[in-house]
Amino acid sequence: MTNTPPSDKLAGLRAIISRRGLDGWYVGREDLFQGEEVPPREERLAFISGFTGSAGFGVILPDDAALFSDGRYTLQMANQSDPDLWRTFTLPEADLGSFLDDAHANGARIGIDPRLVTVRGFERLQDICRKAGAELVADVDNPVDALWREDRPDIVPARPFRMPDRVAGQSMPDKLAALSARLEAARCDAVVISRADAVNWLVNIRGTDLSNTPINLLFALYHRENGLILLGDQHRLAPVMQGDLANQVAIVPLAQFADLIDPRAGYADGVRVMFDPDSLPQHLHAPLAGADIDPVAAPCPVTAMKALKNEAELAGTRRAHIEDGAVMVRFLAWLDSGAARGMRETGIAAHLLALRQASPRFLASSFETICGSGPNGAIVHYRAIEGQDRILVEDSLLLVDSGAHYNDGTTDITRTMAIGTPTPDMITAFTAVLRGHIAVATARFPKGTTGQQIDALARAPMWAVGLDYAHGTGHGVGHVMQVHEGPANISKRGTVPLEPGMLLSNEPGCYRAGEWGIRTETLVSVTAPDKDGFMGFETITLCPMDRRLVDVDMLLPAERAWLNDYHARVLAALAPELEREADCLAWLTAACAPV
Repeated sequence: MTNTPPSDKLAGLRAIISRRGLDGWYVGREDLFQGEEVPPREERLAFISGFTGSAGFGVILPDDAALFSDGRYTLQMANQSDPDLWRTFTLPEADLGSFLDDAHANGARIGIDPRLVTVRGFERLQDICRKAGAELVADVDNPVDALWREDRPDIVPARPFRMPDRVAGQSMPDKLAALSARLEAARCDAVVISRADAVNWLVNIRGTDLSNTPINLLFALYHRENGLILLGDQHRLAPVMQGDLANQVAIVPLAQFADLIDPRAGYADGVRVMFDPDSLPQHLHAPLAGADIDPVAAPCPVTAMKALKNEAELAGTRRAHIEDGAVMVRFLAWLDSGAARGMRETGIAAHLLALRQASPRFLASSFETICGSGPNGAIVHYRAIEGQDRILVEDSLLLVDSGAHYNDGTTDITRTMAIGTPTPDMITAFTAVLRGHIAVATARFPKGTTGQQIDALARAPMWAVGLDYAHGTGHGVGHVMQVHEGPANISKRGTVPLEPGMLLSNEPGCYRAGEWGIRTETLVSVTAPDKDGFMGFETITLCPMDRRLVDVDMLLPAERAWLNDYHARVLAALAPELEREADCLAWLTAACAPV
């Protein structure tokens, strides 16, 4: 990402904003579409700071610069940025307001690109700046772009494709009818859909605009009477605009958004248009606020719809996990054979990717594999970089968090493996994490239960032995799209009630900085209520957990039974996939033996 020294980048940025009469600049990690993954050419925060985490922001002042991210990236921020140029802060323990106060930013004019921040985000930042005596200034002429000309990645070629209705489980007209009913219930006439994954799901299309998220980057405008308009690049979407889709959907360049909602275009005075303030860019809010219509701020209704997986989506997800489970067994058997001794983390991750790519139904990785050996496993969202990665550490732990998109489902799995002889502390921590994992997997809960309540179940066995972790216990997972999706999650902030059909991760962990990291992750779906009205979880991921790291004496009888039952199910499901691979089948049989 260019060879320009970090100090020269900051100096160049400061020179540009100074000429514009600004005293600072806010650099978020987001692009126009506000997804977790952004195209390489949109990685402005990484360009200016060196920090490559999936969440965070930077603020550059004349004599100071700060990086902020959450607990997943505390170590990574410090490792990837120059300490002589950047101060790093972990949210929520630190906050932007305190930094601005400490930096004496009273009277400062801080610029921000309104295309790259949501309506809600802009309001929040504006309030923080105001309290610190500073002013937030919108400027679409992004100074980072003016600096980033050499070696900036090109726009990736477009390869959109249709998702068959049999795999999606519901046709586009049926989805639009359901969306229309939700809008009617909310007394709204139209909705701006500003989450790209929601648009792709609604229209049953996918694409390759991002490396690990198989979607097309676009927005949409749906009117209950006028129909659906896709807001995107007509040329890039042309391959899927055939037949019925071409007759039912129009494509209009995003630049014409303001014209579309003008009253003269059919939006009469008083028309209520729903928009999501947590995803709509601030730059696109101006036409809504200025038109003679009634804008209604509300969560994206399509996000809530697609979170409830239908039977076809769940069936495809189960099939994908059988396929991915066989891949993981091949990988773990290879790892246990000693073939990875002396290898670096990037080489180990590349081997796992090659195994997945051998599947004819593989589409893409669902995120960049996290392969952390020894102390790198303690960096929650660590990304190994060739030449800077670590050789496999003996007598320690290897944490591998990976996943894939297949034709009919998405996977996300973490396994922690003993390399050599584990220490008693590793075994105790691993077993405590396993107990937290089992507590979630076996939870039974009534309607209205939130992820916040389930999160406490995962932490209780760990708290009992003085352990905890600084990330959520689980996130929503999309169907052949974003591996992290809303609206529900299992965390201390998870206030959305869990509903049948939701697909979530179950991933408690434990990390000892400078030594090792442990995480055990499977995907679970929320089951339909039983005769008493209680729901639970179906564990969908199929892959053995390292029995060498389990202290059986720490397990309650029910927990031991769950682990043995899970391994029996893994063996039954994966053995047919490996019947012609004697070594892998033998490894799987031994790995699934009862404890």
